[in-house]
Amino acid sequence: MSQKSNFTQMSLSELRSYVLANRNDQEAWKEFTSRPRPNAIYFDGNLPLSKEKKKLQELIENSDKTN
Repeated sequence: MSQKSNFTQMSLSELRSYVLANRNDQEAWKEFTSRPRPNAIYFDGNLPLSKEKKKLQELIENSDKTN
């Protein structure tokens, strides 16, 4: 019997690799999805789709300029 991994001690990158290799491990998936994403971009849920698309396009263009 294999020892259970400690998902809370894994880095986000390590946990991502583990989840990709063990897609049916619900405990690992739950830990992975509960982690904060510092680079995530959030949109107001009430924002009209046309404005959301415009904001997203601006983010892509600004990203291209910085890279």
